[in-house]
This record gives sequence, C-alpha cells and structure tokens, in this order.
Amino acid sequence: MIDYHKELVAALETVLPTHYEMTLHSGLETPCYSYMEINNYVEAAGTTLGYSIIRYQVKVWATDIATIQKYALMADELLRPLGFKRVASNELYDNNSSMIQKILTYEATGLEEY
Repeated sequence: MIDYHKELVAALETVLPTHYEMTLHSGLETPCYSYMEINNYVEAAGTTLGYSIIRYQVKVWATDIATIQKYALMADELLRPLGFKRVASNELYDNNSSMIQKILTYEATGLEEY
C-alpha cells in the first residue's frame, strides 16, 4: 500500500496549518487545511510491481468565500507536482459556527514495487 500522507501534509503545511480530519476540534484557528485518505486500492498488479489509485479529501476551512477560494487554488498548485489531480470539489456551510468548508478530492496513480 502506498502512503502519501507525509508528502501531502508537507506540501500543504508550506501555506497553512494542516490537520488530520479525524482529530479536528473546536477552537482551531482558521484558515487551515484538513486532510483524510478516502481510498487506496490496487488498480493493476503484476509479479514485481503494481499501480494503486490513491484519493485524498482536503478541506479548506475559513469564514469567508474569498479566503476559501484563494487557498483552494493553492492546494491545487501544491498537490499537482506530487502527481495529484482534483477530481471533485464542493462547498459546505455550517450554520452553527459560520464556518465554510471547501471540500476538494484529489486522486493520484502510484507505482508500487513488490
């Protein structure tokens, strides 16, 4: 199984604080990124190598849309050199906290040697 956590976090942290999605808590300063691996599966396998598809969900958290858009575009720029392409995005507003989330889904194909 291919693990891109370190590379992904290192890239995102050059711009904003980055948190693992499952450890988020109230009181975090925004803007920030959160991330979570949402899929990691073997696409093709041979005797000595295989190809895996890896998907991550990256969220941009902020209180205004201009900030969300700025950092969403930066996430694209940061992850593209790592081989990721954005395959989905949407926005979510939390009425209880006035937070906006831009939810970005990225996908990469990785070579895995056995």
